[in-house]
Amino acid sequence: MNLSRYYGIFTPTITPLDAEERVDAGSTRRLVEYLVDSGVHGIWTMGTTGEFPALDAKQRAAAIEATVDAVRGRVPVIANVGDGGTKLAIEHGRVAQRLGVDAIAATPTYYYNHTQDEMLAHYRAIRDAVDLPLFIYNFPQMVKLKLDVPTVVTLAQEGVVHGIKDSQNDLQWFRALMTATRERGIDFRGFLGTRTLIDAGLVVGGHGAIPSVSNIVPHLCVDMYQAATRGDFTRAGQLQDLIIRYDNLSSAVSTGSQNAAVIGMLKTVLVARGIIATSHLTRPLRPITSEEAARIEERLRALPADVPVAA
Repeated sequence: MNLSRYYGIFTPTITPLDAEERVDAGSTRRLVEYLVDSGVHGIWTMGTTGEFPALDAKQRAAAIEATVDAVRGRVPVIANVGDGGTKLAIEHGRVAQRLGVDAIAATPTYYYNHTQDEMLAHYRAIRDAVDLPLFIYNFPQMVKLKLDVPTVVTLAQEGVVHGIKDSQNDLQWFRALMTATRERGIDFRGFLGTRTLIDAGLVVGGHGAIPSVSNIVPHLCVDMYQAATRGDFTRAGQLQDLIIRYDNLSSAVSTGSQNAAVIGMLKTVLVARGIIATSHLTRPLRPITSEEAARIEERLRALPADVPVAA
């Protein structure tokens, strides 16, 4: 299986919604155009930033369909099909395949405290049912279950999984995984889901990053990836510092969960730029207030668009 297109910055897109929590296809298409025009290497749809756990199967499919239509094959599209059970994940995966995605991803199943053996069976069943590259979406803070490195290596050796988005912010774990797959000669694509360790992930053997902040500063994330791959870690560090300042715009949100603050901030910035129509969130994520939106926009105007290139 040729995995050469899976590298760089994949944006985990927000899901534009109307007041009834239905997917806004027009805003989705504008967002995709903005991201692809900004040079991102791929799109990751229906992730945490995309509010997938709160969307029903119809709306998940609508978001994937609008994304694939807008991308038009220019970059790979990976759709997260994770759910609370294997059968549900397979159903989402088959729909995503029919809609034309390039690859799928799946979280470990959540709610029950599953074992590593159950996760081996879970991913094998998905791969048997959906003939697309399969990525693991590893996010134990959300799903309660942390995959062990030997579990992932076993799946990779079997050709069941072909890469991972690791969002747990554990560089030691990620490095151990990338070292183990490399030593075994496995073509396995490693991405960090972090917003603040894009350069570090490449240093420890990763192939790129899937940072939520790339929804609003895709060009900075792409430039940082390119600087790091050519060994210019001074510029990569400067760009990472600026990216963190954009990410910290969520601190303008004073109440509600951290997820609501981050996703709401991203949507507020995209509304201010005229890319999406509204900043609606899935309930019970607390919506951004008008006062918070004003603070976000004020801080946004004070941030530079780029880091000057040294002479």
